[in-house]
Amino acid sequence: MKTVEFTATTETAYGKPLTTPIGYSGKFQAFEGIQEVRDVGEMPSDDELVTYANNKRKAAARQKSLTAALEAAGYEKPTLESDSQLQLRTLYKVYVAAKKSPEEARALASQTLGVEWAE
Repeated sequence: MKTVEFTATTETAYGKPLTTPIGYSGKFQAFEGIQEVRDVGEMPSDDELVTYANNKRKAAARQKSLTAALEAAGYEKPTLESDSQLQLRTLYKVYVAAKKSPEEARALASQTLGVEWAE
């Protein structure tokens, strides 16, 4: 096993937007091979593996169907090339990652792109 550390930022909590993004970090012991999983008794049962495989297939089919339905209804997935608000949010994340305050990151993103925030 090996220790894996992670860091992340959340901008929502319990379904509501936060006024300021909150960063957090943690670590866990990750398996490096199947034998380690067996050795600690965390190997899934056959039923759990079947459920996992079916859920994976269902999620893929659901996403494919949703995408087709949205396209048929005239909704297009926003891209960096086509959506100025997505550009703003992306640039904001870059500035926050560069240790700018949320307020400064928001202002810099807007100023850099020449686009005002919709929300």
